[in-house]
Amino acid sequence: MEKTKKRLAEYWDDMILRAIPHKAHFEKVEEEIKEHFGLLGFMIKRILLPLILLYVVLGLILGINILGSLFVCMIVFLYSNFLPDMDFLVRTTDRKAKESLWYEKYFVLLFAPIVAYYVIRGKAKPIYSMNHRCFHNIRSIIIWGIFLFIIGNIFWDETLKIVMLPIYGMIGFTFHLIIDGIVFGSLLIKNRIANETLKNHLHSNF
Repeated sequence: MEKTKKRLAEYWDDMILRAIPHKAHFEKVEEEIKEHFGLLGFMIKRILLPLILLYVVLGLILGINILGSLFVCMIVFLYSNFLPDMDFLVRTTDRKAKESLWYEKYFVLLFAPIVAYYVIRGKAKPIYSMNHRCFHNIRSIIIWGIFLFIIGNIFWDETLKIVMLPIYGMIGFTFHLIIDGIVFGSLLIKNRIANETLKNHLHSNF
């Protein structure tokens, strides 16, 4: 396991790090992933499972088969939880004249995997923002939700499926901002999560 981790770190720092705008060394990325995965249990228990139950109940009441869309929603929920950190693909600038247009920056947010591929290959147009963490804000949550609402309309006809997709995505996105202390009440929520995680850890040891 340690050898695999070492090779992955070397690959990231020697190859990928040269292509991405910010100097996000492997240790920094690993620390960020550990922080969010460490709270995954709380997220699944207190957020994802109630959402799944709500969706299933509404599906039964309305007589809609939601299994396929539910699976998609869960993937979107988890993906959205890590999505704000894709702003590491955007370069920071102090010059207003150099800042990219808003739709160029949010193209990175909406199509992050595609942009990341071209950035690593060195074929992506540099995108600049005066905000170092340009996706860590409420505006990005709303734009992401609107995008998912449009995607839902493309794939489904049922209102329930269309509405639930952006709900899952926006809640997953918001959870990330809570962990990073961006949204109102983040500290209280984080303390509650930490206390519950500690209690569960102590119970498991007895």
